[in-house]
Amino acid sequence: MNPQENVNLYTGNRLVIDSSQSSIKSVVVRGNLTAAILSNNAYPSKNFTLTTNSTQLYTVDLLLSYQAPYTSEIVISDPSSGSKTQYTSYFVSGGDLNLTIFASFQTAPSTGPSVPLGWSSFYGWVSQFGGAFPFWIKILYAVLGAQFAFVGYRWIKFEDERRRIEGHLPPLDRGNKVYLWTEVVFRTLIAGFAISLTVMIGEVLVLLIAQYLLFVNLNLISLVDFFSIFFVAALGTLVYLTREGLERIFDLKPIMED
Repeated sequence: MNPQENVNLYTGNRLVIDSSQSSIKSVVVRGNLTAAILSNNAYPSKNFTLTTNSTQLYTVDLLLSYQAPYTSEIVISDPSSGSKTQYTSYFVSGGDLNLTIFASFQTAPSTGPSVPLGWSSFYGWVSQFGGAFPFWIKILYAVLGAQFAFVGYRWIKFEDERRRIEGHLPPLDRGNKVYLWTEVVFRTLIAGFAISLTVMIGEVLVLLIAQYLLFVNLNLISLVDFFSIFFVAALGTLVYLTREGLERIFDLKPIMED
């Protein structure tokens, strides 16, 4: 009998093979033995133990043999909690059992207190969030953002200086400038949304025309990304509501000439 078992453990757990008789004749372990802790038994033995404190993969070959009936079981032991879980067990009426175990030790999920947030956590979150957007979407909004930020800054500065020189209208205060910047952000999102949606629809139309009218299958890089469309739409809605709130609740919209 030559059974094989795949056992998943957390680092620090113990892989234990117990037998009701001294049936474990020999053990062969393959893997990073410098990181492993093995039981130091004299064979034949009733048990064998393997553990490690790092992520490792081991192959354990055991030869069990006894003339009388015996039972053998694979147990996962957690020293930190003192718990023991039986993975599986065998009953052998007598004779040999060639058992192969593929033991995979993985890092346990964190259950402790949360790590204080820092700049590294923030940068990690930003990088993961940015990875949800296609590269061309990020380039598009980076270019539009830089362009609208430059034009918006020049426009707000010019409007403020013109008011101070001509004196027809009161100069812009901080609240007025915040309102105008929400206008700039809103127009940036509207422009990006329109361009990206046009590009996506254009690619779909090109593929449909090529396939159903020209009978050609084009292998183009997919530019369609619904996540970015819905995200920009939701963000644009929030910016629009913010702008309306600044105008209707706080009355921060500057008086403009007709």
